[in-house]
Amino acid sequence: MSGGVDSSVSAALLKQQGFRVQGIYMRNWDTADERGVCTSAEDWEDVQRVCFKLDIPCEQVDFVKEYWTDVFQQTLDDYAAGLTPNPDVMCNQYIKFGSLISKVPVDAWFATGHYCRTYDGRLLRGKDRNKDQSYYLSTVPEDALRRTMFPLGEFESKTQVKNLAEQLGLHVAAKRESMGICFVGQRRRFADFLAEYIDQPPGPAVDLQGNVIGQHRGLFGYTIGQASHICHGPHKWCVAEKDVPNNTLICVPGSNHPALFHSACTARNWVWIHPSTALEGEKLVDAQVRYRQSPQKAILSKQGDRYTVRFLEPVRAMARGQQVVVWDGDWCLGGGVIDTIESAFPSP
Repeated sequence: MSGGVDSSVSAALLKQQGFRVQGIYMRNWDTADERGVCTSAEDWEDVQRVCFKLDIPCEQVDFVKEYWTDVFQQTLDDYAAGLTPNPDVMCNQYIKFGSLISKVPVDAWFATGHYCRTYDGRLLRGKDRNKDQSYYLSTVPEDALRRTMFPLGEFESKTQVKNLAEQLGLHVAAKRESMGICFVGQRRRFADFLAEYIDQPPGPAVDLQGNVIGQHRGLFGYTIGQASHICHGPHKWCVAEKDVPNNTLICVPGSNHPALFHSACTARNWVWIHPSTALEGEKLVDAQVRYRQSPQKAILSKQGDRYTVRFLEPVRAMARGQQVVVWDGDWCLGGGVIDTIESAFPSP
C-alpha cells in the first residue's frame, strides 16, 4: 500500500471478497521534498488511516538501501551516461516484485493497485487502456505473477475507482495522484534534483550542422524529443541527440523534424516474462517505447544476445536507455533496454 487511492481501494475490495488482508508499506526514500516535508511519513500515515478504517493490520518495511543500490544509483549512472532510464520498471523488478514479494509467505497472495490483469500466469493489459500499467511490469517473472492479484484490472476508468473510494469513506479518495520518479516523487525542477547527485558541466548546444545555438545546463537534464528551452532565433529547438564524449547537446528546429523519428531499435537485458515463449525467429508484435504511447506494430527478431524491434511506421523520439515492451494482443510478453536506435530518415 502506497497511501494512494489505488492500493487503498484494492485492499478494500479484497476484504469485501473475504480475504484476510494485511497492508504493507515500503519505505524506499528518506529525504524531504522541496517544501521540507517527508512525503514518506505522510504516505505511511495515510496507509495507517486506511487500514484502521478497513480494520486490517499494516506494517512498514524498509528498503531504502536496496532501492538506492538497485534502482536509484543505476538511474543516476544512466543519466550521467546520456541515457534515458526508467526507474519505475527497475523498481517493480527489483523492489516490489523482488525484495518485497520475497517477504510474503509462500502460501499467501501478493496484491498491488496496478491497472493490469493476470490469467494463468500471463500479464494482461488493464481494461482501462488510459491507465494500463503492464508496461511497468514487463520485467516481472512468471512465478511472481502466478501469486499476484491486481484488483483494479477490470475497472474501466480511474473515475470508477475514485467514486468507490468515496462510497467506502476512504479519506484518500481526493488525494492527488503521485507523479514523478518512482518513490522519489514529483520534483518542481527534475533537472535541478538530478544536479544534486550528478556532477556534469554545462556545454554547447548545436544544430545538425554543428553551429552553436546556445548552452545546455548538463546533458542529464534533457530528454530526446523534448523542447530544449534554448532560445536562438524564431525556432523551437528540440533535443535530437546527446553527444556525451564531447558534452554537446544536438538540437533540431521544430517538434516534428525528421531527425526525431526512428524506425528500429535493438534492446539489451531482455526479459521474457514466460521463458518458454522466448523468440528465436521473427514475430509481429505491438510495441511501446514509453508509457501511454499508443501501441505500434513492429517486427521482433533476435540478433545474437539482443533483440531488434523494427516498427512498421516511424516512431518519434526513441532514446537509448528507455524500455521497449512488446505485447501479443493484450498479453505482455516482456521487454528490454534500448541500446541502439535507427533513424527513419537518414541524413543524405
